[in-house]
Amino acid sequence: MIGTITVIMKNNKKAFEINEILHKNAENILGRMGLPKPKSTGFILSFVFNGEEEAFGNLIKEIENISDIRVGYCKI
Repeated sequence: MIGTITVIMKNNKKAFEINEILHKNAENILGRMGLPKPKSTGFILSFVFNGEEEAFGNLIKEIENISDIRVGYCKI
């Protein structure tokens, strides 16, 4: 299964927590990109996942447990 996950943060203080989670799941992360949100003080992290659907769901749950962020995802 292939999926994408996008995280929007008001500031990059949560990036460390997200990076720890991504590091634990590195074998399933094909690529990632971080961008500042235009005309604001926020940040966007986007990454591509390749692996089992259960692992994808677990990864999303871990990320959603971080406070003060918004998470969106799509799977194919």
